[in-house]
Amino acid sequence: MSAAATPQVWTFAGHAKEMQEMLRPADGCRDLPRPALLCLSRSEAASLSGMPALETSEAIEQAAAHLRTAVSEAVVITSGDTDYADTAQASGWLCPSVTAGQHKSHPDSSTVFAAAAARALAVGFVAMEAIILATMARADALSDPSEGPLQPRADFAQRSSNLPCFSLPQATAISGFAALSNADLGLYAVVDSAAWVTRVVAAGVRTVQLRIKDAELPEHRARVREQIRQSIRVASEAGAQLFINDHWQIAIEEGAYGVHLGQEDLHIADLAAIRQAGLRLGISTHAYWEVCRAWALQPSYIACGPIHPTKAKAMPWIPQGNVNLAYWCKLLPTPVVAIAGMDLMRAEQAAQCGADGVAVISAITAADFPEEAVRQLQQAIERGKNGQRAAAPALPKPTLLPAV
Repeated sequence: MSAAATPQVWTFAGHAKEMQEMLRPADGCRDLPRPALLCLSRSEAASLSGMPALETSEAIEQAAAHLRTAVSEAVVITSGDTDYADTAQASGWLCPSVTAGQHKSHPDSSTVFAAAAARALAVGFVAMEAIILATMARADALSDPSEGPLQPRADFAQRSSNLPCFSLPQATAISGFAALSNADLGLYAVVDSAAWVTRVVAAGVRTVQLRIKDAELPEHRARVREQIRQSIRVASEAGAQLFINDHWQIAIEEGAYGVHLGQEDLHIADLAAIRQAGLRLGISTHAYWEVCRAWALQPSYIACGPIHPTKAKAMPWIPQGNVNLAYWCKLLPTPVVAIAGMDLMRAEQAAQCGADGVAVISAITAADFPEEAVRQLQQAIERGKNGQRAAAPALPKPTLLPAV
């Protein structure tokens, strides 16, 4: 990528004059190109915003929103170990991983951060993912006691201790859900009825998700409850791990084993009630910031996808492929489930990448002989686990196309 085409990262040290011009009233300079990302300390953001100090989280959030509107496509305001990001993809607080150690401050840490963000943008990551990679690079550089210039190690993005936690839109202190009874999830059948739960469990599947969609109205509640109740009974008798998609409240009331939530459900589900009831929690993720959001909650497993193109759900994400799957499996010290577009060959490859579970929908439910499909898929996953482990890249591939 040429220097002219490379997205720009502005810092206060390098572009204070341009920022100030763009923040002037209407008679100021309006011809300057907007940078892709603005990286500022709390004091620098306060100075640009005309505020004496940014003493509260609300003040930092307001300053970031103002600067993003006036100056840049995305803004990150750093404050010690905690950063606030405001981007088109997501906004929220990034804080150190639960496994991270204490890092000393360093005058060059902001330079490391900005340089890592610029490199990530240059290879196609959107702003929010570039910010996360920059956070990981800075954390790694500060954790390495070696002499010489401050810089991250080549494998900084493969270390879970560098992975930051990302806040939910509504702040929560909830974190840490019950561990799986069997972390080797294997073939993970996703079905839409108790009849299908019964069928796949009878065929030997020991991880199942009951996914009943378009049933949110009050008149659907009795039917959904009965489907969940029947599924729990069948799964319990067989010793299978059953996860209820979305309907977390009924799952709690009926004593389910676990629930599976999408990112949009994390905003409305009562996470405290789910944890207090002892239910296991699985979370869907599609991008770096969604992984960081799930990581903050310390769920029972994290599902990564779409690994391959799928017709099950319309999504804006770039299919991640086996390269990204291998990366997530190496990075995350928690069970990883691969989802989307799985067939026999892809299921075997997913297991080779290190996936603890391979979620399958149509390869079972649309098969002419579902029981035979289950048998073949289980054999494929077993071959993959026993085969040579796929190598993980130093960095994943981008998962969302930058806005044009």
